[in-house]
Amino acid sequence: MKWFLVRYIYEIVCGDGNYKPQFDEQLRLMFAIDSNEAFFKAELAAENFHPPFENCYGEVVTWKFICVADLHEIQAPEDGAEIASIMHEPIDVAAFLDQVEKRQVFLKERIQLTTTELDCFDN
Repeated sequence: MKWFLVRYIYEIVCGDGNYKPQFDEQLRLMFAIDSNEAFFKAELAAENFHPPFENCYGEVVTWKFICVADLHEIQAPEDGAEIASIMHEPIDVAAFLDQVEKRQVFLKERIQLTTTELDCFDN
């Protein structure tokens, strides 16, 4: 058996469709004998990841499955294994780093870190 990284694309559909279009790109792991089985399992599972729900306006929100966009065999996942890497070339570096720092603060507040594990901005 092998591990595969699957990239799914969904359209988020809200109510009667009178909204700004949103798409959800997800990376998920699939365990299969080969890429054919992984692809089959990925498509079979795609419809069951997100049950519809009602938002605060009473509109039904659904994830409309678009496709499996990528499928890559990966090494068996271990603690600290890289799943994805996203390169950024921001036009405004200061704004980008400000957003990163805001995410760090948010994480610290939410999970109440008591260590300096996420202190990438503290010198």
